[in-house]
Amino acid sequence: MTLTTALLILGAALLDVLANLLLKRSDGLTRPAYFVGAVLTVLLAFSLIGLAARDLPVAVAYALWGGLGIVTTALLSGRIDGARLTPTGWAGLALILGSLAVLSLTP
Repeated sequence: MTLTTALLILGAALLDVLANLLLKRSDGLTRPAYFVGAVLTVLLAFSLIGLAARDLPVAVAYALWGGLGIVTTALLSGRIDGARLTPTGWAGLALILGSLAVLSLTP
């Protein structure tokens, strides 16, 4: 994986996290501006993944994007919303990170 591809995937994951935060702020879609922001952010994230898929199989690019987004969202939700992970939740995040490490070795 090239540095450019890694940065595209990282950018897509960060945009995914931002979209999740905007969706949370949309308050059940009652605040349309946040919802529209979330949709536009996801579209931009998909664009970055599309570019990354030129260098990696789409399944690998998508899995890396999703996994990084899940882990980052879970960690930030604790800071932002006070959500707490159980030991099982922490174990799940560790498994995701392990699988991402293996996937990142894909030629």
